[in-house]
Amino acid sequence: MVNKRVENINKNEIKFKDEEIIKQQYLSPDENEFQVISSTTTKNRKNKAIVEKEKNNKVHEIIIDNTNNTVITKTPPPSSPKGNNNKNNNNNNNNNNDNNEHIENSKSKKSKKSTSAAAAAATTIVNNNKKEILGSFNNNLKFVRASGIFMFLYYLTMMYVRYQHRGAIGFADTLWLCNLSIVFGFISIAVNKPIFLGIACNCTLIVHALWVVDVVAWLITGSFPLGNAEYISWPTITWGEIITTTHHAWFVPLSMICLHRNGGYPYGAWSGSMLCVIPVVYLSKLFPKILVLPDNSTFYLNINMAHEWWSDMNGWPFSLIPNDPAQYYFFLLSFSLVLFTTAHFLMRLVCYIVLKRN
Repeated sequence: MVNKRVENINKNEIKFKDEEIIKQQYLSPDENEFQVISSTTTKNRKNKAIVEKEKNNKVHEIIIDNTNNTVITKTPPPSSPKGNNNKNNNNNNNNNNDNNEHIENSKSKKSKKSTSAAAAAATTIVNNNKKEILGSFNNNLKFVRASGIFMFLYYLTMMYVRYQHRGAIGFADTLWLCNLSIVFGFISIAVNKPIFLGIACNCTLIVHALWVVDVVAWLITGSFPLGNAEYISWPTITWGEIITTTHHAWFVPLSMICLHRNGGYPYGAWSGSMLCVIPVVYLSKLFPKILVLPDNSTFYLNINMAHEWWSDMNGWPFSLIPNDPAQYYFFLLSFSLVLFTTAHFLMRLVCYIVLKRN
């Protein structure tokens, strides 16, 4: 460290007039604890200073050659020709003290390292546990697994009823986001990833809520003010189909109970919903708007309203929806963006009030 400090100094600067000059010119900033205890000038024009480290009394001899700007350090300094027993004893004591302090410092460093390692390990465990809690189902497991089994059996029943009524085309009803949420639900529990359940809730929260409002209004007044649940009154709908559409009322509450103390509503549900809606709407458009049943009757399919806005929802503001296929497709994606964004903030608000993350 000293060599670097005096490597390029001017010859005339090598002077030992007092201790402060030596400290400032020839000792690096991190060696300020060194204290000059003596300085001499030898016959061969070599300036010599003996410095002492205050912490461990370790003596160094620093010789600065005034002729070629070189530095020679020695530890400990050489003894005088005549010898000096007291000086040797002092040096030995200093060395012993240095060794003892070195051992103590080593132990202290090891202790600090072990403490730091333990703290780091504890932090890692806490972080891993936090990630585990937020990224998987870890609480209320019996209820969560029972809910997953129930959703799976409900989906099988729903598809069986559709197949009995419409044939193989009935399986296309899976693409409805309201029905696809059931698939997301039991898959989410099966693979232990609450994010899929959050996506399903975000996709269906508002639509399911409007469905419930429409059904309650129908039970009270005999009419559907919104029109999105009017299909349950169609003469072509069977009782099996009506029963297997009740998930519009219970899916979101059941999912919220499953998410309680299992990370809550996932923040990534909104982006997952937007990534999901584009291929789902595209696939829905591959199926016909109106389906001809085996008995030559017709069934209004129009999955996810991919062809046109739901026919039972008339009047303003639905009359403002464009009829051109390209414009309508752009409108549908834009509507989904607004719908899912609103649902996302509503879910976060509801879960903040009702649900615990862990």
